[in-house]
Amino acid sequence: MLARLGRAIKVADLMAILMVLATFFSAYATWRTALVTTAVFAVADRPFLGVERVNFQTSDPAHPLIMVNFKNFGNIPALDTIVSVHAVVDGKVVKPVADAMSELNAGIVLPNVPHYFYIALPEDKYQAVTAGTSNLQVHVSVVYKGPAHGTELCYFERFSYELRFNMFQASGGDDRCASEVF
Repeated sequence: MLARLGRAIKVADLMAILMVLATFFSAYATWRTALVTTAVFAVADRPFLGVERVNFQTSDPAHPLIMVNFKNFGNIPALDTIVSVHAVVDGKVVKPVADAMSELNAGIVLPNVPHYFYIALPEDKYQAVTAGTSNLQVHVSVVYKGPAHGTELCYFERFSYELRFNMFQASGGDDRCASEVF
């Protein structure tokens, strides 16, 4: 009878150890699920600013403009938004014409509402780009905040003018805010 009781206690101890292990692995799986869920919600509940389109606005050929159409592709508004746009011809930043903006304090950018920013391009540079003798890039930088005001988010992208297709094409970018672009 004592031998049976001894075996029963060993089985009970083994069962207790297995239950402790099952509880540990269940807690670990719950913790990992909570981390993944938090990451999914952090990404889903923040603004995502970006450029929808870049093109020339030449309704007045003597004063060509580059139009940058940007918007918030996320689900919540972006706050304290500052947009900077610079034209770069043959590797050199084009100085903005007098009384023209190269930076815009857009403030609040609501989701899925198009916003526009225009920069002037000198006529001689525009003629050189459209003739194919110069290369044009447009650098767009956006710094903004989400609802948790403490985190600064950013967007930077370069667009190159492709003469063969008469359009601007994305040519690189970054979403790290660690360093100044200009």
